[in-house]
Amino acid sequence: MQLVKSRQNKTIKEAISLKDKKYRRKLRKFIIEGYRFLNEAVSSGAVIEKVFFSDHTDKKYRNELVSKLSSEVQLYEVPYELFLHIAETDSPQGVLAVVRTYEHRFETIYKKGFRGLILDSIQDPGNAGTMIRSAHALGFDAVIATEGTVDLFNGKVLRSTMGSIFYIPVLENIKSEDIFAFCGENSIRVISSRLENAKPCFSIDLSGNFFIVIGNEGSGISECFNKKSSEFVKIPMPGGAESFNAAVAASILMYESNRQRSCKKC
Repeated sequence: MQLVKSRQNKTIKEAISLKDKKYRRKLRKFIIEGYRFLNEAVSSGAVIEKVFFSDHTDKKYRNELVSKLSSEVQLYEVPYELFLHIAETDSPQGVLAVVRTYEHRFETIYKKGFRGLILDSIQDPGNAGTMIRSAHALGFDAVIATEGTVDLFNGKVLRSTMGSIFYIPVLENIKSEDIFAFCGENSIRVISSRLENAKPCFSIDLSGNFFIVIGNEGSGISECFNKKSSEFVKIPMPGGAESFNAAVAASILMYESNRQRSCKKC
């Protein structure tokens, strides 16, 4: 394990730069924090490049974690004050890692009965992360984020996924026309969520070969999805509320898809 004390160290400077979206995308790397998150990365087979420990880190936890890491992972110990410059959280646990972004592509995510979720200009990091977590939990095949959606590899989104980012293919910054081209080639329906002129979720076939589109928290789905979607879906709200939170709506619709699949097997 290498001891690094200077903020001017090349490795430290690169790690700090990954707090910026521009460098995350340029270098195809991102930062994760905490023992639980790093354990999820190890379990999933993610490519972990470097791990940084604060000199205040509990040695027992550190040794347990190091024993699980590949011998190719570069290990660093840094003073707590320097660790704070790399970390994004206010009270870090004393461990963080640089992980390589896996480049998923359209051609690798499709399979028969495909079910995907599209985040259309979602802005809230907590919503975005929760949707990824729900998609993973409910067995969906991929999550796609359009241009204008919050960066899916920023710290707040990652923490909201609770590690699910490592277990489900995620494509970000995707043009809507590329999505429709992919859907046309594979006969995938685009089912957008909106309140006007939409069918209740239980009356639309959500058993397979579709994308569910969840729009921006304030303005809903974009004009492209309003014009080109195959169908429009809504969730009945007998209580009379104006709308659901975006992440809640996505989770309900994905759960309804699972319910329909279960019914078909009966």
